[in-house]
Amino acid sequence: MVVKSLLTGAMLMASLAFPPASLQAQCRLCAASGQPDSLSGAIDGRPEIPLQIEITANLDFSRMALLSSSGGVVSIDPMSGDRQIRGSIANLGGMALHGEGRLTGEPGRSVRIFLPERIQLSAPNGSTAELERLETNLPALARLDPSGRLTFAFGGQLRIRGDASGRFRGRIAITADYE
Repeated sequence: MVVKSLLTGAMLMASLAFPPASLQAQCRLCAASGQPDSLSGAIDGRPEIPLQIEITANLDFSRMALLSSSGGVVSIDPMSGDRQIRGSIANLGGMALHGEGRLTGEPGRSVRIFLPERIQLSAPNGSTAELERLETNLPALARLDPSGRLTFAFGGQLRIRGDASGRFRGRIAITADYE
């Protein structure tokens, strides 16, 4: 089985008492073989199309304010894009968005997408928050369509503790492999 892997840095932003800013995701193809520009041979002798990930929408928790030092949790559902706020956090308006991405590769091939368990986010003022419980809207075994594409959404849970404030940012390392 030939495995291709792609590491994508998807920007993530959540603001506490500040309006959100537009961010662009940057994608990097990490060569699984030692030759970055070559295609490894597929089983039938044809060159295999490498997997590529493009982030088409960033995960954005929108604007919030902490009401006390007990913190809280804000979740975005990858299926519906709905935001849920628990704890000592007030919604300051704005639109929260689940992240969206597109995989391209070998038509009809089965793929798996892996998301990290936890990511530490930071703000310019030194405040931190954690992004956890990341998940996609894909089934356990997803398949590229006949044109070699697969779109997906992703969401997660932002945990804020203490007196954190600022525009929180971080990178989500998304990997995808052929089955």
